[in-house]
Order: sequence, then C-alpha cells, then structure tokens
Amino acid sequence: TEAAKPVLGKYYREPDKSGPFPFHLFGALARSMKSDHYVSDTGDIIYYQTDPKLAAGAHTSD
Repeated sequence: TEAAKPVLGKYYREPDKSGPFPFHLFGALARSMKSDHYVSDTGDIIYYQTDPKLAAGAHTSD
C-alpha cells in the first residue's frame, strides 16, 4: 500500500477500516447483486456481462 501511494498520486484512496464486522462491504454487495452480472464460459476473452432478461425483470413491478 505504501509503495502504491506515490505511483497513484491523487488517485490513491485509503481503504475503509473494518470493525469487528465488515459492515462497510454491504453497500458494495448490494450494488453487485443489483447489476445481475456473470462471466460467460465461452470465448477467448472473458469479462463481466449483464443479462438483459435478468436486469429487466428486476426493475419491473408485478
């Protein structure tokens, strides 16, 4: 971490300090779950993708 500070300069962000329970991770987990992302098992280049059918279903009301 100390070695990264001079390299990153103003872009370096100090990570949140964790208490006995990692409550600071709940926001990141919620954002991750809302994006409905997955990694396809086909192709030479893999990356996170969003399934439009899943994302559309999460935003509609019944």
